[in-house]
Amino acid sequence: MREIGWAARRSGAMVAAFGLLLGGCAVPKEVNPVEIWRRVSGAADEGRLPPPGMDLPSPNLASVPPRPERPTPESRAALTAALAADRASSRGPVILRQVPDGTGTTSPGSPPVPGAPPRPPSFAAAPVIPWNDVAPPRASRAELPASAVPTLRPGAAPPPPPRALAPEPEPALPELPDEAPAPPPPDLLAPPRNR
Repeated sequence: MREIGWAARRSGAMVAAFGLLLGGCAVPKEVNPVEIWRRVSGAADEGRLPPPGMDLPSPNLASVPPRPERPTPESRAALTAALAADRASSRGPVILRQVPDGTGTTSPGSPPVPGAPPRPPSFAAAPVIPWNDVAPPRASRAELPASAVPTLRPGAAPPPPPRALAPEPEPALPELPDEAPAPPPPDLLAPPRNR
């Protein structure tokens, strides 16, 4: 008897847990049975406005106007000749229309299309750099003395660079103090916390 009661409670708890889990599931509207039933039954369309003209009576088919009168043979012949002339002119070469510059009107809100490309931008004048004052002119290799022209043998180390091209020595790092800096004055400290 005790085993049956335990099994019944266990199955009841499982059914309740399954119901809670099923209630927490989210289903997309396309496959949700409630939404499908609302669309099929028409409940989803209850809040929509009726189509226009539904409040008007249905049209009377006996009120159709009579057939129009046939035009005269002269007007039909003139229309046929005009259509034939249009067809003949369409078979000729296409002539592009020429629009004079500046006479076209633009619609409001759209800027006019420029007739020419924009001019290149003009930059501010750069300062003049005096090239002659910076360095004296260089001498050619033939004018240099033999000691100034280095001669290298294959496998030999290159000579050291001239003093003007050598990098400047880096400044020494500052010395670190032996003691910690003094604490800031009391007026710069944060107020004490109230606990």
